[in-house]
Amino acid sequence: MIDKIIQDIEIFFLRDIADINAAADAFMSGKITVIKVGQVYSLIVNPYIAGLTDHLFVLKERVAGQKMSVVCSYEQAKKIVDRDRVNEDFFRLPKDFFSKVIVRIPVDPTLTLPFPYNEDNNTVQFLSFEYGHPLRSIFKEELARRGCEYISITSGNIHGAPTVEDFESARVLTAVFNLKALSIETPTIQTILVDIPGDKGHNSGSYIIVSFCKKEAIEVKRLANKSDREVTEKYLAELLAGVDLQTPLMYTLP
Repeated sequence: MIDKIIQDIEIFFLRDIADINAAADAFMSGKITVIKVGQVYSLIVNPYIAGLTDHLFVLKERVAGQKMSVVCSYEQAKKIVDRDRVNEDFFRLPKDFFSKVIVRIPVDPTLTLPFPYNEDNNTVQFLSFEYGHPLRSIFKEELARRGCEYISITSGNIHGAPTVEDFESARVLTAVFNLKALSIETPTIQTILVDIPGDKGHNSGSYIIVSFCKKEAIEVKRLANKSDREVTEKYLAELLAGVDLQTPLMYTLP
């Protein structure tokens, strides 16, 4: 069964504008998308389609309604941030910083946003596709042109399993999701696999979560694949070279 589904998966190799348009068509139609981000594959969905993020967690075998990160531009993030609670250093950073780490910010509680976020403390984690692989950036721009300014994103794995780092594993993951979708109340859900060739961006830096939710310090929350503080400090030092931060970095690595 799974082998047959693997053969039937819609796979888009992002090599030119035609590929990007075809993948965007599938994404906008409500298909759960497996996309390469840095060294690993992640899952992205259109948050403007009601219930799609909940269905994603059913496929991942996690509790429906859990929070996800969001892909948006730095300019979009500035529009939703709660300026009364955000660390002002957030506005001092170069734009490419937000494509190389995951950033947590407080969001304005008066806004109605299309994506799920942490309602307990009104925060969201976001990253940007503006830098890194150019085709991924163009893909995001095409979705924005079609009215999808935000993308919900989560790790590309079944809950508790390792994240997916190679194309064949991503195909199998997509096939499993397609198979599981058959048992969901809305069986029209399908997954697609978007492969971005030669994507060398981010590396381990993708997994640093930097929080701007405190005024007195910038919290470096965790590094998923490595917990070496020296590695983390060196990476952030390179990203922040020449930036005059007004508050210190506070590391809380595992």
